[in-house]
Amino acid sequence: MVIIWIGIATGVLIACGLIYKIIKSSKNSYISLKCKNCGFKTNGLKCPLCESEKRI
Repeated sequence: MVIIWIGIATGVLIACGLIYKIIKSSKNSYISLKCKNCGFKTNGLKCPLCESEKRI
């Protein structure tokens, strides 16, 4: 029974933390669709052009 209460308390704390993050984030905070350096469309992934330049 104690484990159930601990699980419920943990879930409530995690939910409160996520709600706090949602409230504090700005309305325009979203994943950038373009690379900051070269402007290549990446859809939020790492830029393949800039990554290949780093390896050279």
